[in-house]
Amino acid sequence: MNISIFNRFYHDNSDDRLGKIANQVENKSVPGYVSSKYQVFRDEDSPIILDVEEERRKRLEQTESTLQKAVQDEFYGINLQRGVNGVFDVEELVAILKRDKARDVFVARLPDELKYVDHIIVVSGNSYRHMIGLAEFVRKAFKKKRSPNDIIPRIEGLKSKDWIALDLGNIALHIFSKSARSIFDLESLWSVGAQYDALSNQPDDPLTELLYHHAKYLEHQRLRERMENDEYVNEKEVEPVSREEVIRNIVLMGKKKALGPDGIKVEVLGEDG
Repeated sequence: MNISIFNRFYHDNSDDRLGKIANQVENKSVPGYVSSKYQVFRDEDSPIILDVEEERRKRLEQTESTLQKAVQDEFYGINLQRGVNGVFDVEELVAILKRDKARDVFVARLPDELKYVDHIIVVSGNSYRHMIGLAEFVRKAFKKKRSPNDIIPRIEGLKSKDWIALDLGNIALHIFSKSARSIFDLESLWSVGAQYDALSNQPDDPLTELLYHHAKYLEHQRLRERMENDEYVNEKEVEPVSREEVIRNIVLMGKKKALGPDGIKVEVLGEDG
C-alpha cells in the first residue's frame, strides 16, 4: 500500500517537473544544458509537404526562371532597343561581332547612289561552327531588337562552309572562312571599285554571260524551294560556293553595275588585322 502511494506521488511530481521545464523552454528562461536536451515543436516549424500538382508547378516555375535568366545572360550588355538607322546601328553590330570573336572585321560605308545598304561588314570565322554561330546569334538579336515592320533576315549560304551572308536592311554582313576570305576579296571589290577587280573585268560575251547567270539563278532558286519544302536534295546538286558565285550574287543584287564603269568608291570605316 505504501509503495503504491509512493509511485503515484513520484509519477505526479515527474509530470509537474516536465510541465515546468516545457514552460521554461517556451519562455526561453531555461538553462542551456536543459534547453539542448528538450525541444518544443510547433506547427510553423514543420516542413511543408506539397501535393503532386503543387510540386510540379513549383518545378516548372523554377525551370522557366532559369531559362529566362539564361536568355538574359545571352544578351547581357546588348542594347535590345531598335537602332536609329536600322534594327542594328553599325557600331552595335561591330561590337557584337567582336564580342563573339569574329576576326578581321572590315567595315565600309556605301554611297547613297548605290541604293542598296548603308554599310557592308566583312568578317572571318574561326571554323564553320563559329561562322554558323555568328550568323545565328546576329539573327536572334535582330529578332529581339526589331519592330513589327522589320523583316527577319534569311541566312544565306548555310550549305557552304566558306561564305555566309545576311541582309539586315541597312547593313550587309558577310562571314567568310579564313581560307576563302583572301580568294573572294570583297574588300577590294567594294573599296576600289569593280573596274579594278580582275575577275569582274575578264573579257566575256555579254549575252552568253547574261544567259548563264540567269540559268544558274533559276537552278539555285529551284533547289532552295525544294529544301524549304523539305524535299530530298542530293548534296552533289548543291555546288560549292566559289568567288564567281559571290560575284554573281552581287550582279543579281544590282551592286556590280553601280560600282562598275563609273568607279564609285566606298568609304572604308575600319579594318582589323
